[in-house]
Amino acid sequence: MYCPECLTEYRDGFFECADCRVPLAAGLPPKLPEQHDLELVTVLETHDGFALSLAKASLEEAGIEYLLSGDDPRYIAGFPGAFGVGETPLCSCSVRIQVASESEAEARVLLEPLRNPDPAPGLEAESEPGS
Repeated sequence: MYCPECLTEYRDGFFECADCRVPLAAGLPPKLPEQHDLELVTVLETHDGFALSLAKASLEEAGIEYLLSGDDPRYIAGFPGAFGVGETPLCSCSVRIQVASESEAEARVLLEPLRNPDPAPGLEAESEPGS
């Protein structure tokens, strides 16, 4: 017997998971897929929620899985999917986007405009002395 929610095994005589409060299933729990160590690299760190939204959309469109991490975990929570996608933090905390090392080069190319944005047209001329 095992819990179909948390996969905890129970001996005979139990019918409900003590933690999940769901009926137990007969047999042994399914084997979890083999986990591999995954090397993650940070490809963007930002405080800008708009830049973060653009970065996420670019990576998702390219099919690159990513992980978000940050200074304040309240803003990096509840992300469904393999690595995670979800709400955009609207805060001044630092948020990091990490990808698997084999996706690093492609992700860096996609995110280059967000890491080193060009100034808006016309701003350079306004900021030059004597303009």
